[in-house]
Formats: sequence, C-alpha cells, structure tokens
Amino acid sequence: MKTEHSLFAYKESKILILGLSLLGLFFILVLLSSLLFPTYLQPILSITATNIIFGRMAGLSIGIASQIDITLLIFFNLFIESIMVLILYPLFVLSWRKLDLISYKPLSNFLNKSKQSAVKYKPLIKQYGVVGLLLFVITPFAMTGPVVGSFIGFLIGFNHLKTLSVVLFSTLIAITIWVYLIKNFEAVLIEYNDTIITGFTVIALFLLLWYLVKKYLLVSN
Repeated sequence: MKTEHSLFAYKESKILILGLSLLGLFFILVLLSSLLFPTYLQPILSITATNIIFGRMAGLSIGIASQIDITLLIFFNLFIESIMVLILYPLFVLSWRKLDLISYKPLSNFLNKSKQSAVKYKPLIKQYGVVGLLLFVITPFAMTGPVVGSFIGFLIGFNHLKTLSVVLFSTLIAITIWVYLIKNFEAVLIEYNDTIITGFTVIALFLLLWYLVKKYLLVSN
C-alpha cells in the first residue's frame, strides 16, 4: 500500500523504473549481439562508452567510422541518451525534493553540478519556453544537452511528459544533425577507425587513473 512518504508514491519513481528497464534491455541487446552478431559488439560498446564519457559527437564519430547503418546509428544513440535521461531525470527530481536516494559520491557530485547549471540557465530558458528548451538540448556546449535540459524543464514548471517529450525529440534532432555533419568526414574516420577508438580508450583510462590517484592518494596525503 502506498503511503505519502513511500518512494513509489512519486511519479518520478515510475520514470526511474522505465529507465532501469531500458538499461536492462540494453544489456540483453549486448548479450544477444555477442552471441548472434559478434562483429557489432565492439562498435556497440565503443559507441556507448564514448558517448557517456566524451559526449554525443565522439560516439557518433566512432559509429560512422565503423560503417554502421545511419538509421541504426541514430536510433541507437537516441536509445543510449534516453536511458541516461530516464534514469538521471527522476533522480534529480527526487533529490530536489530532499529524498536522499543517492549515496554514490561521483553521481551525487554530478547531480549537484548539473543542478547549478540548470539553475543558471533557468531564467533564459523559461523566457522562451519549449523553443528555448529545444535549442538548449541541441546546442553542443558544455553542460547543455538532454540530461541538464530535462532538469531545466522540471525547474521551469513543465510536467514530466512535456519535459521528456521536448528533451527526447530535441535529442533526436541533434543526433540527426551531427550524423550528417560528421558524414562529411566519413572517409577520414573510416581510414583511422582503429586509431580513433584506441585514442579515446587511452584517454578514458587516463581519466580513470587520474580519478583513482586523486581519490585514494592525493586526498589521503
């Protein structure tokens, strides 16, 4: 039975469950790919990791370099970014309502930093409403994009359906635009595909190493 203080009394919890369900579906797709279409496994993992760590443009670049079907690439990236939004958006809303669900410090720090950006851009986006939010999500600058855009949608008073609809539609537009811009460099990307993937992997490992050193060595000293 739901109570006023139960987590499941909040609509955000249903969005979170949807996001986690899509995340589970993602892992199933990865498993099926490894069994049935092994040649797609490395590009899928590379695109996903690069998108999360370095952003949309990097992930799409690897997808085009791997010569993945354009339509599949667009909707796969939309799938990844939708998962991020549908998990982080409800966590943000619940944390805003002072429900302390997040004990993982890096995620908590990310939400706090994103909250500052959302508050910063809130007056500007509110002035232009849906159009302002759409342009914010499409704009390829630091601390813009679908996740922070969804936070702003909540802060300016949009309901969940309106916020997620605008954000995910804007994300689809942004991905499509980037794909056709990056396609102009397709020949170069295909030629240096392995170098690009190796480069992003090395940078990601370096960032992970720096994080571990900073957390466990520099702090302790």
